[in-house]
Amino acid sequence: MRSSWSAFRHPTATQRVLVAVSLVVAVMTVREMVIYPAHYAVTALLSVVQVIAVLLIPVMPYPMGCIGCLAMLIAMLIPDPSGASMLLGTWECLFCIGYRSKHIANLVWPAAVIAIRLWFSLNLRLQPDAYLFLLALFLLCYAGGALLKQRQAIIRSEHDALLRKQAEQRIAFERRCTSAASLIHDSVTNDLVYTILTLDNLMSDTDNSVLRQMLGTVRDRSSQTLNQVREAIRVLDGDESAIAAEEDRNFTSTIREQAREGDRYLASLGFSGATHTDLATECTGIPVGLRRVILGVMRELYTNIAVHASQQGTYDIRMSADGSRCVIDAVNDVGAATLLPDKPTSRHGLNHHRRIIESYGGDFRTNREDGAWMLHIDVPLKPPSPLV
Repeated sequence: MRSSWSAFRHPTATQRVLVAVSLVVAVMTVREMVIYPAHYAVTALLSVVQVIAVLLIPVMPYPMGCIGCLAMLIAMLIPDPSGASMLLGTWECLFCIGYRSKHIANLVWPAAVIAIRLWFSLNLRLQPDAYLFLLALFLLCYAGGALLKQRQAIIRSEHDALLRKQAEQRIAFERRCTSAASLIHDSVTNDLVYTILTLDNLMSDTDNSVLRQMLGTVRDRSSQTLNQVREAIRVLDGDESAIAAEEDRNFTSTIREQAREGDRYLASLGFSGATHTDLATECTGIPVGLRRVILGVMRELYTNIAVHASQQGTYDIRMSADGSRCVIDAVNDVGAATLLPDKPTSRHGLNHHRRIIESYGGDFRTNREDGAWMLHIDVPLKPPSPLV
């Protein structure tokens, strides 16, 4: 009983329809009772019982449906020439019995109603066409309720299957993240730590100031990479503090720092060019994933220039952000030969960034003509959500 009332406080679409139908049926039955008053008090009492049962059907469909049908069956056995027909209430009660039926034995209800109405019609010597359709309606109402129950069961089954599939996909994704975090930790992190320790030993053993400075630069870059790798591992492990820490960083200052480091890196390799930034003082509310991919594009640009650009040419990178949109334009001369032929390449770096930026509703275009490679990116900084 408590569960029934609890469900009624948060009605489903079916319950809302039952409430409306029950109100209409109750009003129509009361109207019949007024227009055609019963000759016997017991007939009127049974009509009232069915009206009450109909009004309570949205709360307790099956028991009230049985009570409503039982009231009609008893009333039909009383030789009262007047009174409400109770047909509307019986149709609704049979529908609810079929809707909540859990056993084929409940077919006894429409069978009993059809039998008693057939007996009543035969006693009145009615023509078959006057009552056969009426008898068929009793069975159709019960069947309609049973079919609705079956349909809802199929929908629930499909919904449960979808939830299971989503849960399985989430578990598989978490396993992949855990596996990736373990692989990164066991290989990349350990190798970077070994590289940093080796560079420290080399720096302490050399007296060449120029070489010591170069080793220090490589050591600092390796240390920054190690910190970024550890942060990536925390994100893969679901550590929300890593994401919160990134959200607290100032986007503008991080971009400018990245631009200075990139220009210094390319200048040390003999490239000429510069990065020009036109950034708003405050760029806040940028999603972590979008912020990360913009910084990733900047790092990828400097790496690609070092590998593929011509040292005799120049490069030019321009980035602007006004708090609502970020625009990146880059151009560089393409070299005839790569500066770092032994560098392993995946050939998927910019394509990966392209997919993410386009998922945020951004524009990502590259072009190559007259010996120059060009890139244009225009992405909103505050998109509603990724499109993938």
